[in-house]
Amino acid sequence: MRVIEHEFGRKCNRRHGEDQRCSSACRRHDCHVALLPAPEWTDEQLLAARNEGEARSRARRREAGPKAFGLICRHLEPQVRRGLALSSNLRQITGDIFRDHPEIWQMFRYVCAPPVSQEDFWTLVGGPKFRRVPAELADEAALALVDVVDPVRFPWVEQSRDPTPVELDASVLATTCLWAAQFLGTQQRSESSKRQEAAVGSALQEAGLTFDPSRSPAQFADAMTRGTYSRERLLAGAKCDVPARLHDGRLMAIECKVSNGPKNGWKRVNREVGGKAQTWRSAFGNQVLTAVVLDGVFDLASLKTARDGGVLVFWEYDLNPLKEFVVAAV
Repeated sequence: MRVIEHEFGRKCNRRHGEDQRCSSACRRHDCHVALLPAPEWTDEQLLAARNEGEARSRARRREAGPKAFGLICRHLEPQVRRGLALSSNLRQITGDIFRDHPEIWQMFRYVCAPPVSQEDFWTLVGGPKFRRVPAELADEAALALVDVVDPVRFPWVEQSRDPTPVELDASVLATTCLWAAQFLGTQQRSESSKRQEAAVGSALQEAGLTFDPSRSPAQFADAMTRGTYSRERLLAGAKCDVPARLHDGRLMAIECKVSNGPKNGWKRVNREVGGKAQTWRSAFGNQVLTAVVLDGVFDLASLKTARDGGVLVFWEYDLNPLKEFVVAAV
């Protein structure tokens, strides 16, 4: 005897002969279709997992933070000195600098008061987004900087004089630290996201799912083959970090979130993941599960709110519960 699959991939509990199909009458009336319940954590389990995740995050930051910051400062300081030298210590910021060195605009963002973001710089220049300053926008890039040079770090500019050696070294140090802090934060967020997504992918493979390289949008569950997962793609118009199609036919939309504090955690989990969960439920009904894999610091109340809203909570440091669920969801 064997279990017959319904047309939607769920299992029929009635016994059928080896060559029989589940009848339409069985599907409509007699058959009880059972899907594996999603794992649920008690308040005590959430608290214990949260505390462990926070402790691991603190230990990692204490170990890697100062060392990483020092390495980045040593990498960026020569670029700061180069930018100052090319501009006569910011007294002659011209379009020729950006025509000859179109990548150096990133350093010049940090001589402003206050430092400007990439988006703000693109707005000040008035052109399209760019990685290297287009030659036709070089003069506009220079003009955007001339009037916003920081008078605290570079007092000699508005005084129309050259800096003293002490002033120059102090300005280089301050600018390097400003740039390094932003650079490190951006790098850590990017690396954390990639690390989490790779860890989730490995866990899904260990649980028996196959990687699907397609990243085309999925507007319905059957857009993904059962037993597969992929990298970021759109599910019903909302980006999903690691979408998966379980063997039982359900979609599992997995988000990866890192937080360095409780307030940020509310934004990442409740606003971002919670909002997407509503979108996916509206599109796929009970054929979708929304999950989040966490790393860092999160408020316990935000985790309870996510859990009570139907979001499955997992932790990057222990993905065994995720693997166990995926294996059993057949």
